[in-house]
Amino acid sequence: MKVFGFSFVLISLYFSLPGLAQTYVRQNANNVIVKFAPLAMFDIDNTFQAGIEIPINTRWTVQQDFGYGHANFNLWYIDRNERPDKTTWKSRTQIRYYFYQKNRFAAYLAGEYLYKRVVTQQTQWVGVDCGTGGCNYFENKNVKLARLANGMHVKAGWQFYFSNRTTIDLFTGFGLRNRQLRILTPNVDRADFGDDFGIFSNNTPGSSILLPSVAVGFHIGIMLGKINKEN
Repeated sequence: MKVFGFSFVLISLYFSLPGLAQTYVRQNANNVIVKFAPLAMFDIDNTFQAGIEIPINTRWTVQQDFGYGHANFNLWYIDRNERPDKTTWKSRTQIRYYFYQKNRFAAYLAGEYLYKRVVTQQTQWVGVDCGTGGCNYFENKNVKLARLANGMHVKAGWQFYFSNRTTIDLFTGFGLRNRQLRILTPNVDRADFGDDFGIFSNNTPGSSILLPSVAVGFHIGIMLGKINKEN
């Protein structure tokens, strides 16, 4: 709800601006924009996420985001005595089409591919040489466990351009993501993936599940290159 409230404030501010020539967005459509996604820092799988939007022409652009994070900087674990040894890598690849451009505002539709890899390292009792009848023995050892996600989203967004090169990009979208669980440590057949926040009902190694996915947030950007003012 905070994101939508923020959107309303920005749209109101935009329509309260004095009459500007309707050329700013198009005149600077070939400029690259470097972006930062603040809300990614507050995700359960937190990352510092930055990206770059590269224009193809005045209507089409490609945006690539990369994110990295560790549980040591995760606010969700602030009340816990021990934080998990958890590392998150994230990539978002997006193709945009700007169907509406006016003054310092542009609206777009986008298709996005998401890849996320969360690796947790912990010491636990694990099964070795396991078959359908059970495991030959159990061993207490350090193991690496991975939670992988591949997803597709359809997004709608609104980008605002300000005179100091700053842009604010608001977006919302939905899609599907496929979640997989893998054991990365060799010669380990069974391990407990656990679930810190009780989100997933299936934590069986090797399992795969298709889940609905929602994407809501915003980017703060800086436009690079020469800025052309309105005529």
